[in-house]
Amino acid sequence: MSAEAAPLLFAKRLGSLRPVNGSAKRALDALDDGTVTIKITKANRNQRRRAVYWIMLDVAADALTDATGTFFDADMLHDILRDKLGLVDEVTLPSGDIYLKRKSTSDRAMSEPDRAAWMDRCAKVLSHWLHVEIDQLMEETRKQAA
Repeated sequence: MSAEAAPLLFAKRLGSLRPVNGSAKRALDALDDGTVTIKITKANRNQRRRAVYWIMLDVAADALTDATGTFFDADMLHDILRDKLGLVDEVTLPSGDIYLKRKSTSDRAMSEPDRAAWMDRCAKVLSHWLHVEIDQLMEETRKQAA
């Protein structure tokens, strides 16, 4: 899994693993019948915050898709937010064109305080785009994460 990809999050419920986020649901849907190999790791605080970030993006993507009629997904919003909020390095090509090289939001690239600040900035933008209070967006995110 890429450091920039949404983590595949599952929760143990009634002895089974259940998908928690959209990426995990899509990964399960893509599987054919048969056996798969998984690696189980326990999430630390920074990973949990990262997971909530991707769930927030799933929630916002669904709402933006409904509101605009244009398809959005978490990966697309992740890229849009990095561009909009300046989490990029500008590279000037020999042609004079500007290329935006997006910075990483991986655990290695962001400390827990950095990730908390990043999530706050993203939540403000998303709540503005959705015309909802940040509390509403985060409440729906918490429901999806539970």
